[in-house]
Amino acid sequence: MNKFILCFLLLLILNSALAGLPPKVCAQHQIDPETWIEMRKMFRPKGPAPTIEEDIAALGGPEARRAGPRLIDRGPAALPAVHKALQSPEVELRQAQVLLQVIRDIGDKSSVPVVLEFMKNSKGILLRRDALLVLAFLPPTEKSANRIITISKDESEAWYTRRMAFSWFALHRDPRGRLYAEKFLADPDPEKRAAGLIVLAHLGDNNILEPLSSMLAAAPPANYRNGLMRALAQLTTPEEFLSRAPASLEWSQGYRDSLLYTRYITAELEEKIPFCRDMVRAQSPGYRELGVRCLLESGHAMDLRPYAAVDLEAPGHDALIRNEIRKAGWRIIDTDEEFSIIKNK
Repeated sequence: MNKFILCFLLLLILNSALAGLPPKVCAQHQIDPETWIEMRKMFRPKGPAPTIEEDIAALGGPEARRAGPRLIDRGPAALPAVHKALQSPEVELRQAQVLLQVIRDIGDKSSVPVVLEFMKNSKGILLRRDALLVLAFLPPTEKSANRIITISKDESEAWYTRRMAFSWFALHRDPRGRLYAEKFLADPDPEKRAAGLIVLAHLGDNNILEPLSSMLAAAPPANYRNGLMRALAQLTTPEEFLSRAPASLEWSQGYRDSLLYTRYITAELEEKIPFCRDMVRAQSPGYRELGVRCLLESGHAMDLRPYAAVDLEAPGHDALIRNEIRKAGWRIIDTDEEFSIIKNK
């Protein structure tokens, strides 16, 4: 009974603290870290954990939202079974999509050949597109680069999937994408022009700043809007971004993340920390990793504790942050008495 009362009181405290904060404020680091440690005790798994195979089997159903984060917490140790399930001829569409998401989130190089093989054997344009996008989030290899280049040159490839190859060039800042991106600059299809501009912006090409700004001002394709704003952020200061990005898009997550990135990238080291905390919460590709590594490397590892312990604002996001901490060469001590983040020796 006492434990139940403690849990109830903690939830009341948290709800009050969250409600008292203005909109768009990152609430978690505003709350006493020890409160979050108590919350972590409440949410830590009790009893025997499901096996990796049990969690994989659950990915196709309603338990996926719990099974996925547990697999991410296991890191590369979960991947052999995840790879096997993805390669199974019995894998269903929904389960394959979630398996690809787990592979993307764990982000280990060992998954690259598995995803490449899956692309070769997968049936259906939807899974091919998803696999190509996952490839863009995995560490680059020569084999993945070769596949991406082949797809980029293949005009018979449906644009629905071919466009994901250009995400690979942009996210990895691979200069081999320049040749294919430049060909799109005069294309009548606005989606292809947008894809080319995004790649060139990530390669630091200031010559495309004006056409990029013009496309944003002229109501770009909706599925490229956030990507174009992130591209603009690659080439501008915060002041330039505000002057070029349409104010009508201020409501969007892409606008907010992109402006945050310009502030993070242009700030002096001692001024970066507040932006790093916000980057941890950003949704744009790669921004979470930048925020986590910034805090770890600047001596602010303990600032990550509230986000890595429990996330009430976005359940499951805490597992992604723990995974980024692991990938950066740090580890978490997680017991009922302690929740700490320390560097591996």
